[in-house]
Amino acid sequence: LAGACGYRIVGMGGQLPGGITRVEVPIFENQTARSDVGRVMTEDFIKRLLESAKVTVATGEGAQAVIKATVTGYKREPITFDSTGKPLANRLTIIMDVNLVSKIDKRLLFGEKAVAVRYDYPVKTDLSENDRLEDQALRSATSEMSQKLVSLMLESF
Repeated sequence: LAGACGYRIVGMGGQLPGGITRVEVPIFENQTARSDVGRVMTEDFIKRLLESAKVTVATGEGAQAVIKATVTGYKREPITFDSTGKPLANRLTIIMDVNLVSKIDKRLLFGEKAVAVRYDYPVKTDLSENDRLEDQALRSATSEMSQKLVSLMLESF
């Protein structure tokens, strides 16, 4: 009886809208000044998608649908300051649009605009250390964004 109750765990072995099982995932378009964000987001998204859904990544004729995504925002801003006004922490905000489009009839199966994640990280006096911390923040925000996008896609079905 419990199996028929209608509950399911989101993101665990779910299905994409339209019963899609084979998707093409081109590199996410990047409309930001950070040159590597589209590639980094795509790689992590594919990994998360394969872990969470009953789906395979295919290309060309082998794919039933294509997942097109665009990184529309990448913003780093200070959020806390010491008594002299020096930043102590930054907030990284990433914003994306994502669509799942049928390759057969070009129908939009899923679409979400302005999906945002935020990740806070410390600011140091050493510039190379700050670059490293921002890269680490990008990886963490990317992981959070991938989880969020996959969950949204699976929940929509």
